[in-house]
Amino acid sequence: MPQRDHARPNHTSQSGDDFRKIAGIGPVLAQRLWDAGILTYRDLAQHTPEEIAAVLDVPGISSERIASQNWIGQARDLAGTPSEQSVPRQHYAAFHVEFLLESDNRVRRTKVHHHQTDARDAWPGWDEERLLTFLRERIPLTATIQPAGALDLEPPRMQSGAEPPVSVPPTPARPPSPAALPEDLPPSFLQIQELTSIGEGQRNYIWRPDEPNLVRLTLWLNPIGTPTHETFDFSAAIAARELSSRDRLPVATTHGAIRVSDALSVEVAGPTLPAGLYRLLVTVNIYPTGHSPQEAPLYSKAASGDLLQVADAPGVPDSAVA
Repeated sequence: MPQRDHARPNHTSQSGDDFRKIAGIGPVLAQRLWDAGILTYRDLAQHTPEEIAAVLDVPGISSERIASQNWIGQARDLAGTPSEQSVPRQHYAAFHVEFLLESDNRVRRTKVHHHQTDARDAWPGWDEERLLTFLRERIPLTATIQPAGALDLEPPRMQSGAEPPVSVPPTPARPPSPAALPEDLPPSFLQIQELTSIGEGQRNYIWRPDEPNLVRLTLWLNPIGTPTHETFDFSAAIAARELSSRDRLPVATTHGAIRVSDALSVEVAGPTLPAGLYRLLVTVNIYPTGHSPQEAPLYSKAASGDLLQVADAPGVPDSAVA
């Protein structure tokens, strides 16, 4: 059998970085990256998901999986690479749309599915705005707060280092008093910009089973549609969904007041979690200022955030390939 032209790298003899700190990469995938000459977090951050999948050539490790687990963003964070100096990230957002048609081709029912998050929606007939809202809320855009007076008032999205925002369709409710609040809040009223676990003020994707979790949630209210109201109450329930079983474990709840146009970040502590790989989830409810405990929310939205890994040994996934 012919010998390879170069020695097989290993983590102890190479000066490369420990890719096992990236959620979704196990020892075998890390070794394959080293073998391909990708030795540092910076090296990994400079490749596209398609290039990484081609280098690994492992069944089940597709560019879509690499993008959905945000390997490039995690590598960029670990390398400390400023976003303005990094190579633009590329990945797919895959949707499946179905229409139930009458004999004259009129749309009787619409169904849409976002493959990366398994988010689904359906409604009678054709509703272009609802379909576009579903798509827009799941296509990742860089989160940048618009300067005062900017003409483009589209609200910011989840930050580029995080997983793409995955929001279920908002469900605005009728207010208790038509004179007190807008009759309907627009679909883009609430933006969940960030949902991530943190350690010492920085994103931290890996925890030990004996460590309490600390989660940061960032919210933003769009001023469009609420011109006469500056402040609302909010409540948020955060959970962790285990990817292997899809069980949901409560992490924390928080509530307070939020001003329109001002981004609000809160940090909440949660309990320890069993070893495993989790996706952070949040449900946010918006209420009128000074609402009563029995009052129904004006607006609700759910979203998913970053991955969170709990491992007995740092950097070793509970169920990684290899």
